Amino acid sequence: MNKPLHGGGVDRAMREFGLLREQIHDFSASINPLGPPPQVLKALTAAIKRISDYPELDAASLSRELARFHELPEGNLLPGSGSTELIYLLPRVFRPRRALLIQPCFSEYAPALQQAGCRIDTLGLEPGENFAFSVAQVLAAVQDETDLVLLANPGNPSGIGIEPQQLIALAERLGNCRLLIDEAFADFCPERSLLNLVPQLSNLLILRSLTKFYAIPGLRVGYLVGPLLDVKQLASAREPWAISNLAIAAAKACLTADKYRQRTLQQLPRLRADLRQGLEALGIKVFPGEANYLLGRLPEVFPDAEELATVLRREGLLIRNCADFVPLDKRFLRVAVSAEDANLKLLERLRTILG
Repeated sequence: MNKPLHGGGVDRAMREFGLLREQIHDFSASINPLGPPPQVLKALTAAIKRISDYPELDAASLSRELARFHELPEGNLLPGSGSTELIYLLPRVFRPRRALLIQPCFSEYAPALQQAGCRIDTLGLEPGENFAFSVAQVLAAVQDETDLVLLANPGNPSGIGIEPQQLIALAERLGNCRLLIDEAFADFCPERSLLNLVPQLSNLLILRSLTKFYAIPGLRVGYLVGPLLDVKQLASAREPWAISNLAIAAAKACLTADKYRQRTLQQLPRLRADLRQGLEALGIKVFPGEANYLLGRLPEVFPDAEELATVLRREGLLIRNCADFVPLDKRFLRVAVSAEDANLKLLERLRTILG
């Protein structure tokens, strides 16, 4: 099985082209352009003193803080070493027989299911329809043996959100079939989240990440919200000490960053709109994403995103070629919304290449 591709190839660019870290602008990984909250940096400085101590076996103190933050029962929450750890844990524990993936989607879903021996069906949302989501279409793709439906909201790499009422209707229609929604980017569009409805829907599980919104991908912290019995079963199968003291401290600090959250939600829409306008002016078809990244389709004048990514990477500008996302093709690319000066630098270089 080939390893899935990902953005965030900073080390590769440094190694291949002899670049320094400060010479690289990474648009391939969708991270908050504001950088980590100041509370996180302060918490990490204090937590350094505890690197000689073992962390909590189960990160129970983080579970309590997450429960308080979301106003949910603590038993509904399970922290993980990034949401990817939980993506692999869930099929390993529940052993679904047959799963339906809504594509295009994060490339780790399929390997996680395959390693657990799960049969996979797929339903591709069409780029020509702006990845429109239909409950009826999903239900038509569900088979008698299907016991897991997995999708992201907002979508990755599309960035397009699904109306909560549609997902509530889907969960209700699925009956005993679990609905797993990856909300890794939902902090950027909180009105899309179903997090607080988990206690009311017995088949709904939500994945969340602290990596993207709080710009801490190097620390690996995420969490799952689900029914009490499901969370208990998953927790019992976890390895001990899964989350480090540094990651726990940083995660707790993220939850206190109220002004940072407000500033992000105020500034990001303008940065995203300006970047979208600049890309469209170059003939790139840009999809109406709601998160901190934009999916685009290159014009005929330069129809190969991998070739474009290679040209840009030599100059320290990293973008995500999306040809490996089914049902996309070689003309699709994803660009993270970065700081204004970085966005302008990318647009200027693209203007030179695309004419």
